Amino acid sequence: MSHIIALQGRASSGKTSTLLQVFSDLQAKHPSAMVQILAGRTDLKVLMHGVNGKVVGIETQGDPNSRLKKSLSDFLAAKCDIIFCACRTSGMTVTWVNAHSAKHKVQFVPQTSVASGQAKANAAMAAHLIKVAGL
Repeated sequence: MSHIIALQGRASSGKTSTLLQVFSDLQAKHPSAMVQILAGRTDLKVLMHGVNGKVVGIETQGDPNSRLKKSLSDFLAAKCDIIFCACRTSGMTVTWVNAHSAKHKVQFVPQTSVASGQAKANAAMAAHLIKVAGL
């Protein structure tokens, strides 16, 4: 059973930046992990093999009409143990994530938004997400 951790927030709340920080932190913590960048330059779709013996998928694109729905299916087909993704607070992105809740553990984590110091808040949230995933 995969554990899907969906970072949930409104548009431009720092979800992509936070998930890019998750990716960066995991690379630093697990330099021998094999990394496959499957799509994107700014919004990434990434597979990591060998993170504490696990397969991790990260999708930073969580907007409506984005590739999120396909990415979730691709990550599940790749037998990811942990999937990090971005999604909105309601609508189709939440529906796409919830569609997997019958067979997989789905956890929504609200994105932290602050008036100033968003980069610091994103870094703290990234550390929290990694901890939630047990990585």
